[in-house]
Amino acid sequence: MRWLNQLFGTDNHTPETTQHDLHRAAAALLLEVARTDGEVDEDETRHLLETVQTRWHLDPVEMQDILGEIESRLDQATDLFEFTAPLREHWDPETRVALIEDMWSMAAADGKADVHEEHMIRRVSDLLYVSHGDYIRAKMKALEGSEQ
Repeated sequence: MRWLNQLFGTDNHTPETTQHDLHRAAAALLLEVARTDGEVDEDETRHLLETVQTRWHLDPVEMQDILGEIESRLDQATDLFEFTAPLREHWDPETRVALIEDMWSMAAADGKADVHEEHMIRRVSDLLYVSHGDYIRAKMKALEGSEQ
C-alpha cells in the first residue's frame, strides 16, 4: 500500500512520485471503467492486464497482486480527482489522451460501452484537461478498434 500512500500524498516519508506509480494510478482508472457497469467479466480483466502490460510494462503478476489494493482504494475514494491529479500534473497532453483512449477500449472490452462508462470517462477527461475534440477522437479510435 506504500505506493498508494506515496501517490496520494498520505505518506510523508517517501520520495517523489515515479512513472511506475502513475502507471498504477492509470490502471486504477481503467479498472474503474470496468467496474462502472456493476461487474468485471473475464474479457475486461484480460483486457486490463493486456493494456497495462503493453502500454506501461507493468507485470501481469504484479497487477494481480495489486488489483485488490486498487479495488479497495477505489471503494474508499470519494471522487476521481485523487487519481487524476497526479496524472494531470506529471503527464503530457498526448499521454493523457492515450489514457482516455485506453479507457474507451476498456469500456468496449465486454462488447458494449454503456452510458455510465461514457459518463465516467467524460468526467476523467475533464479532470485530466483533455479537450472535447481529443475526447471524441479517442472514443472513435478505441471503438473502431474494438469492432475489428
